[in-house]
Amino acid sequence: MKSHGIGLGRTALMRCEAAAVPSPTFEWYKGEKRITKGQGIDIKSLTSRSVLTVTNVTEDRYGNYTCVATNMLGKANASVPLIPIIEPTSTSAVPSPAPNTAPYGSTGSAHIPQACRYLVLALSSFISVY
Repeated sequence: MKSHGIGLGRTALMRCEAAAVPSPTFEWYKGEKRITKGQGIDIKSLTSRSVLTVTNVTEDRYGNYTCVATNMLGKANASVPLIPIIEPTSTSAVPSPAPNTAPYGSTGSAHIPQACRYLVLALSSFISVY
């Protein structure tokens, strides 16, 4: 997942979507600790998605957030790091790095764990900041 920067005092909205039959239940974690509503945290779960809202972001809110969707077939999760915006310290131009490219026609592969092959859950999560 792509990391997202957010400034202090802003609001972060994280959405987790699952395609599952039967419908899943959702839980949110920051690191290893389960998140519950209250003190600037709101969680709304619908049939196929859950939204975590963090208002008035403080230093202790930065970290890795994980959404876990569970149904009778198993569990799936998606994580996204919430990181601080780092203000530039210089006004001079910084050269851009060369883009990462692969030769035309290149192929690759990804390992899919055996335990995930029969799971009927697909998750995506992202952060919106405002």
